[in-house]
Amino acid sequence: MRSKIFQTPFPLLNTKGGAIPHLTRETLDYLNMPQASILIPLQYHSHQIDVLQQFKKGIQPFIGLSDTVSILTIQDPTEETRSGYHNNKCISVFNNSNRDMIDLRKYIEFVKVAKPDVWIPLCDGDTPKETSKKRISKAVKKSLEYLDHCLEIKDVSPEIGAGSAIVAAVQGGNELSARKYSAKETATRPVDGFMLDGFHTNGTTADALVWEEIKEVFSETVNLLPKTKPRFYFGAARPDLVFDLFTAGVDVFDSSYPVMITEREEALVFPNIFVPNSNLDKSASSMSKYQTGHVISMRDPELKMDMSSLVPECSCYTCRNFTRAYIHHLVMVKEMLAKVLLSLHNLHHYQVFFKSLREASKADQLENFRQALHANQ
Repeated sequence: MRSKIFQTPFPLLNTKGGAIPHLTRETLDYLNMPQASILIPLQYHSHQIDVLQQFKKGIQPFIGLSDTVSILTIQDPTEETRSGYHNNKCISVFNNSNRDMIDLRKYIEFVKVAKPDVWIPLCDGDTPKETSKKRISKAVKKSLEYLDHCLEIKDVSPEIGAGSAIVAAVQGGNELSARKYSAKETATRPVDGFMLDGFHTNGTTADALVWEEIKEVFSETVNLLPKTKPRFYFGAARPDLVFDLFTAGVDVFDSSYPVMITEREEALVFPNIFVPNSNLDKSASSMSKYQTGHVISMRDPELKMDMSSLVPECSCYTCRNFTRAYIHHLVMVKEMLAKVLLSLHNLHHYQVFFKSLREASKADQLENFRQALHANQ
């Protein structure tokens, strides 16, 4: 595995079909991220085992992102996972309308040829809100069985070996007893980290997650996991939810939120710069008149004559070179460049937010930073 150090918390870059959405390898350079880490969902690559086997170099060089650290997961956090399609031996993944049944053998074959730096064992996170206790219990049991089989195979497989790290999924829906059991059992296994899974079914269900509804279960679950190993959380995490999850103990996120904001043709404009001992009244006055929550819609007709950048203080490529009026025009005529520019801005804005979060944490001023954020909503 590549030896790189990442300061936490930080977000992974999401990929779809082997690319960062809307960005080529060349435009990705505008993000200026020398130490990028990417999340690769199996669902877009499950039919590529034979191709990767012939390629022999692993999935990162195959998709042109060989200088990154890769994390292999099962489902795409930006797309809502279809519920009710798993069976006793397989996990279902969908690439558009094409369903693929992934059993343990097929998944291990993929891991061997993909050679990810970090991988999440096959797991069952199909526990949407109002799921029955019986279904939750089954998801926990299946995920633990998959984990044990993956650990056994890793120990004896030279193709996988010690070069990759395993991040185990902790399941249990919103059922406290099931979460505790899953966390305690998973913590006894020789894994390298933990993913808090099954609190939503990805896509819009993650974006609509209410922290107060999962706070008790989530916090008690995290408290049962070793503090010496990283905790992962995948799914659209709004800035306010990021604060809550980070405070609860999450170290690694993904970039589902800015990806989904881009697809809605919106731009992130919330305060993402931490200013020590900042004046909250002054922060509040920077709110854009077009702003709704954390974003502005680039379809707003009021923007067609706005010659300012998306965020005046932003240093991203988009804000340094283009105006709101121009991006509004691109959106309205359905020009592909619109989402390229929005993606560059939104990913940059989210990355800077996490950098500020780290700085606020070091300065012991997380609450000040949170209040500055809330003042601009």
